[in-house]
Amino acid sequence: MTCQACPQRKMYSAEEAAALAAEQLALEPVLAEEAIVTARLAVCSDCPSLTSMHTCAHCGCFVLFRASLPDKRCPAPDGDRWQQV
Repeated sequence: MTCQACPQRKMYSAEEAAALAAEQLALEPVLAEEAIVTARLAVCSDCPSLTSMHTCAHCGCFVLFRASLPDKRCPAPDGDRWQQV
């Protein structure tokens, strides 16, 4: 899956997605605690809306990026799957 907002519609490998997420996270002033990120990613890994092992089908974000931001929530339309985290 590609980023929904990306005009390139490029497919990214897991390694490329991780590198791009890390690059953007380096610009963020506040990040979620590592334990929270790990727990959120575990929830995402079991989600049927995870595509290409790194992209959320609901919002188009790389899950590592979204899970690393403390103010973000799971975008699943049936409810925030991260509530238990």
